[in-house]
Amino acid sequence: MPHSLRTLRWVGFRPFGGSRGLQAPESCQLNNAALATGISSGRDLEIGGGILCQMSERAESLFRTLHSRKAIHALIGQSEDGDFDCKVWCQGYKEMRNTIAKAACGFANATGGVIVIGMSAHGGGANLPDVVTGEMPVADMGAVSSVALEIILKHVEPGIQGIQINNVPNKTRSKSGFVLIYVPESEGSPQRSALDSNFYVRIASGTVPMAYFQIEDRFGRRPHARLMVDMKHEKLSHVVLQHGVLERHIAIMISNKGRGLARFPAVRCQRVAGVGLPHNLTGLFPIWTMSQADGEWVSFRGGANDVVYPGESFRIATLVQTRLHPVDISSPNRFAEVTITTEAVCDGMPPHRQIFKLDATESSS
Repeated sequence: MPHSLRTLRWVGFRPFGGSRGLQAPESCQLNNAALATGISSGRDLEIGGGILCQMSERAESLFRTLHSRKAIHALIGQSEDGDFDCKVWCQGYKEMRNTIAKAACGFANATGGVIVIGMSAHGGGANLPDVVTGEMPVADMGAVSSVALEIILKHVEPGIQGIQINNVPNKTRSKSGFVLIYVPESEGSPQRSALDSNFYVRIASGTVPMAYFQIEDRFGRRPHARLMVDMKHEKLSHVVLQHGVLERHIAIMISNKGRGLARFPAVRCQRVAGVGLPHNLTGLFPIWTMSQADGEWVSFRGGANDVVYPGESFRIATLVQTRLHPVDISSPNRFAEVTITTEAVCDGMPPHRQIFKLDATESSS
């Protein structure tokens, strides 16, 4: 069996759990800034390139799982929240353009979200969120998708990058169904509806005009960095002059998936029994300052001159798992399974926690 390292849990860009899904065949992306639309072949499921935007954890989960009528039907009885908003498609273009433009602005100026067209929701009572009440599928998903994208393109300014849309048929080979629009969080200046010149924001289950201080703060905001950790198995080797002792080396990689520079970057790894730093750091030394002052974590900290550029990825350190005696006599190269927790942070970005699981390996030395 080959060695394996996989992400156990995806926490997202929020402090301590506060950032991929299956793309339906009829899926497209919209880049308003470039005034162009295109067909997407699907989103990257793991840490890697080709992703236009990072979704909030809840919105990502919804967009990924709402790929069938059964999944969408399961929304009935749930309350709308800050990550999804149900809409009934009306025939009046003027009414729908106001509704879609407002909803898109609200999610873009918050943490992103999913607009579900084809589901009804009504008030749950005084000071209570709307509750999803039933299905109201659109007659022609293709037509509604085109109109919805056109509305966002023409009537949201300065423009939302990374809009994605999935069509979910009501029945097999049916034109009727549901339209899901993922709106990513916008960085930099806020989005507004060109129809009424209002800046909207999604708060809980409502979309409301932004307050003056919120607008002022957004205009002064620079693009954010989004640091993510990856771990890769590098090699398996015998320890010199120690009979039966094996080591496997695990590279700690850092990537910037945001659009801003990551200044003062840092990564820390929670201590795990049997996993530590190499005894001989020749060629394996951390590129950033290392600190072991915390008894629970090992930290690697970049200085004032250390930045991670958007799209950049590189190794910052190496961990070593030591195996003193075979876990299984019939599989002498097998290691114990290990779970490693990491946190990445930089200037302007809250701690982002990821949990990795390093499987037992059968790789030969």
